[in-house]
Amino acid sequence: MHQFYERCAYFTAARYMRAVDKLTIDIFKPTGMAPAYSYIMFYLEDYGEVSITDVAAGLGYERTTVSRLVNKLEKEQLVYFNYHGRKSMVLVSDKGKQFLISANQCLDELKKTTDDLLGETKKEMTDLLTINYQKLEGKYEDDQL
Repeated sequence: MHQFYERCAYFTAARYMRAVDKLTIDIFKPTGMAPAYSYIMFYLEDYGEVSITDVAAGLGYERTTVSRLVNKLEKEQLVYFNYHGRKSMVLVSDKGKQFLISANQCLDELKKTTDDLLGETKKEMTDLLTINYQKLEGKYEDDQL
């Protein structure tokens, strides 16, 4: 019998992600957009004027994915581009600031819901997921702990 049901990193992470994704999509419905758009907006809220490359690196998304998502955010007038020669920087618009009020409420709801559901193991699990992600991406150093 295969042991992947409980011991395979790919299978267990994917199963967990499907459950988290379903919960997060439901909680972020008030924004009218998929959660990924909110996370890009959160990044812009935290870091201000940044490039698409910066967002992709910061969130661990592919640059082409971020570009596509940011273009939709621009179409919705939630962000705008500021051009510095050939380099384009993304900023939150006034309409985007209003969107972020709702998105931050959803993020608070997600935190509360996952805190309630996962309890004391949530912090340990998310810390381990972060470390293991960094290991897989070659960015982890043993002295980071």
